[in-house]
Amino acid sequence: MAVETAVVMPVIILLLLGVWEVGRVVEMQTTLRAAAREGARLAAGGTNSGTPVTVAMVQQAVQNCLQASGFPSAAYSAAQTTVTNLSSDPWTDPGNALPLDPFSVNVIIPAGAPFNSLCWVSSKITGVSQLSATIEWLSANDSLVVVNTQLPY
Repeated sequence: MAVETAVVMPVIILLLLGVWEVGRVVEMQTTLRAAAREGARLAAGGTNSGTPVTVAMVQQAVQNCLQASGFPSAAYSAAQTTVTNLSSDPWTDPGNALPLDPFSVNVIIPAGAPFNSLCWVSSKITGVSQLSATIEWLSANDSLVVVNTQLPY
């Protein structure tokens, strides 16, 4: 019995570590998608407390979400967040988008130290070297309506 245990135990431990690390990658991917969704939600509103939303505000919202979710500082501080206008309207900041303009928010945790700080065991088990999540959303900015205040007599 001791011989069988000695032969089988290393295999079982490797399998358990592999399942554990794959689960960790799935958890981190889900958290990254939630952070991208939070950035897209902010961008869709167009304004935040009366201030037009900028790409920098979206990037900060994503970092704050990752930090609050327990990502290590090496990961959330190196997160690369981009907001891409998918419409034909020429805007760069979400606060300038027209109603229902499509856009995407992409978040990447790059390879190297930022990604390695997320791994408990080793990224060699999963073969994944970076994480990314892209969320597509529609702008919910209010329509710009001009009202003529001059009444005809």
